[in-house]
Amino acid sequence: MSGYYRSPTICQNTIVFVCEDDLWTVPVEGGVARRLTSNLGAAGSPRLSPDGEHLAFAGREEGPSEVYIMPALGGEAKRLTYQGSNVSIVGWNTDGKHILYSSGAGLAFDPWIWKLSSEGGEPQRLPYGPANHIDFSDTGGVIIGRLTREPARWKRYRGGTAGQLWIDTDGDGQFQPLAPVDSNFTTPMWIGERIYFISDHEGVGNIYSCLPSGEDVQRHTHQDTYYCRLAQTDGRRIVYHAGADLFVYDLEKDTENQVNVEFRSPRIQRQRKFVNASAYLQEFDPAPDGHALAVTVRGKPFTMANWEGAVLQHGERDGARYRFTQWLNDGKRLVTISDAAGEEAL
Repeated sequence: MSGYYRSPTICQNTIVFVCEDDLWTVPVEGGVARRLTSNLGAAGSPRLSPDGEHLAFAGREEGPSEVYIMPALGGEAKRLTYQGSNVSIVGWNTDGKHILYSSGAGLAFDPWIWKLSSEGGEPQRLPYGPANHIDFSDTGGVIIGRLTREPARWKRYRGGTAGQLWIDTDGDGQFQPLAPVDSNFTTPMWIGERIYFISDHEGVGNIYSCLPSGEDVQRHTHQDTYYCRLAQTDGRRIVYHAGADLFVYDLEKDTENQVNVEFRSPRIQRQRKFVNASAYLQEFDPAPDGHALAVTVRGKPFTMANWEGAVLQHGERDGARYRFTQWLNDGKRLVTISDAAGEEAL
């Protein structure tokens, strides 16, 4: 079996990724994936600590996504933030003791970068202005990504809200725009003497790098169908997902390999489930003589008598959506709008 693997993070010989809204771990060389979480809410944006001992992630156990931390090998997760605003884990500080995340807490629009001790406590908003991503050089330089959202959702966009890179090479607070190519940038990573990022200026999103000056642009991955997405690094390798698969780019060897994941899951989310129909009721129509009712629930049409008999489903059971289901005047036939043929029709 295979799954849809996304939002990976890497440290040493371990990759953690998201699938079925839970966190899973697999060795870098591939193999059997092991589930780390089985939470009530969705988990996302995992980030392994620099020593590989801890795992920070965004969890939705109690409403909006908040910052959680757990042992990288699995175990109980601890909630660290209570800001009531969706978060995305960006990474860890260079000291390995603080989690960096983006959040719009207390703000009306774009998120800022926040720093939080892995032990908990009061989060600190960093003074870099609106940003989605941040990374640091070994000498104290800073690079931030503003509006660096997922370009795979808006391919080859070049408008006013395209992702931007800003760099402070000396760490003195003097930022300059970094635009080595005309593109929509995302996930900047400062590794050694180069800045790595995802760009789609050649058509499909791939990983590129340049010097802090913006010169010497180099391409490192060669995806030609699906965008490189949600790249993350441990300083030696970059992990990302393209389509439903995981890939690792080795900086030293200049090689790119797919991670062969052996995914063993009970597929709970694909199993049949029974929901409260009244909570998903979209519309209803009484029969002309009042003996029955036509209802649309979760895009499916049903009819049922007032007091007796079973509830009957009409139309295709799967793969089609229906709306505006109505009785005809004879009380025996129904008319509805369906997209079963590929386009909506009566």
